[in-house]
Amino acid sequence: MSDQYGSQWPETSTTTAQPSFRQPPASLGYPTPPGNLLPPPGTEYASWATRVRARLIDQIPTYLGLIIFCIGYLILIIQLALTSGSSLHVDGAAITLIIGLVVMLISLGWVAYNRWLTTGRTGQSLGKRVTNIRLIGEETNAPIGARNAFIRDLVHILDALTVVGYLWPLWDDKRQTFADQIMRTIVINEAADDRSS
Repeated sequence: MSDQYGSQWPETSTTTAQPSFRQPPASLGYPTPPGNLLPPPGTEYASWATRVRARLIDQIPTYLGLIIFCIGYLILIIQLALTSGSSLHVDGAAITLIIGLVVMLISLGWVAYNRWLTTGRTGQSLGKRVTNIRLIGEETNAPIGARNAFIRDLVHILDALTVVGYLWPLWDDKRQTFADQIMRTIVINEAADDRSS
């Protein structure tokens, strides 16, 4: 068929194909649907104890600031109890409290860098590097990004409120906390991942 300018056009088909709404079976070489993705072959999920060790390493500066603050608070309570109300000397306690607060504020910067920026970019914070584990997206098998790492830490509040959320990896097949399930993340053993490559 040609138009008025002499251009050739393909013949139109008289039969039109009906769209199919059936999903192809996964066993015929088609990619797995996103809801059923599996980790890379040879990957092992990180154990609960390893995840706790990594978290403790990551939180050392925060715990240090908290300990200093608590010592200052204890000194303040003791000084208040020992004074009979005549003169109050809380200089040592105040300095210790201030130092503890400053260390905790500095540790917040450390958490932002270590747990959000570094983990989001590489999948490993300092604690995760030391314990050879990695945080990845369940669907992408890649690091989750700084924003999602931050949101994941916020969602860990749910784990803390229920307590069961932090213990959930003990019996979960994928060893996920509630925050991992909500954010669709998994924590894998890096050593096992390296052996399979």
